[in-house]
Amino acid sequence: MTQTLPIAILLPHGGLAVPPELTNRVALTPAQIFNEADAYVDEIFDYRDRVLHWLNFPFARGILDVNRPDDAALHHRLGDGAVKGQTSYGVPVFHEGLAPDVDMVNSLIATYWRPWHEKLAAIVDDTAVKLVVDCHSMAAIGPSAYDDPTAVRPRVSVSNLGDPFGEPRENWAHISASPQATRLLGQRLGELLADVPDLAPTGAPHALNQPYLGGWGMRIYGGTYKPWLMIELSRALYIGPQTSDSQIVPPNTVLLNLLRERIWQAIVEVTAVL
Repeated sequence: MTQTLPIAILLPHGGLAVPPELTNRVALTPAQIFNEADAYVDEIFDYRDRVLHWLNFPFARGILDVNRPDDAALHHRLGDGAVKGQTSYGVPVFHEGLAPDVDMVNSLIATYWRPWHEKLAAIVDDTAVKLVVDCHSMAAIGPSAYDDPTAVRPRVSVSNLGDPFGEPRENWAHISASPQATRLLGQRLGELLADVPDLAPTGAPHALNQPYLGGWGMRIYGGTYKPWLMIELSRALYIGPQTSDSQIVPPNTVLLNLLRERIWQAIVEVTAVL
């Protein structure tokens, strides 16, 4: 029988659906939506029967992003707030003249963003939860409108809002999980995934807090209330090279199952030392 862990698994970026209010406004093609998404994380991290909480946001993160602040002014990248203006490749999300106005943005926040964060708050209040794992995938090469354009990314990254060693940064108030747990998860993921062939160029076997420090939920709740770790799995391991307009790659079920069980082993090991 598979072990049940006292943890929460979050998938804020795995969805592909377009909110019905925006169907005629969105300019992105299905391929562009796919290449913005953390494709197939709902299968790779499908631990819903093994954990206390499993949350998957069903809508496309290229359009709505619950892992961003609800005030776009708080985010440093143009068009990269909760309601997107452009993709990570700089492609406009909405047809010209059809971007949501302030009232519609507020309605989208109330309908989709806020309920997600209410669920996060409930997880934070659940004393049975000992760890939150924020689960993501990332393009193998940094997208052109992001902070690391054309950079070859690590095969897997673990983040705790800290430095490349999992320690606190001088300019940040806290880390979301201990350096020891962060380093252990990164090291074990790197080891357990080492024999999975690369389908696109990759960098280090694993990294900490690179290329991402952590998302909005982690910054609000992580560490202060619960240990909170973020996993970023390179899509080089199961999709291959991507650009904004790359063709949709169908899921390789055998490979996704392998990734799921290897990652689960690392999560089990980390949970045991908390």
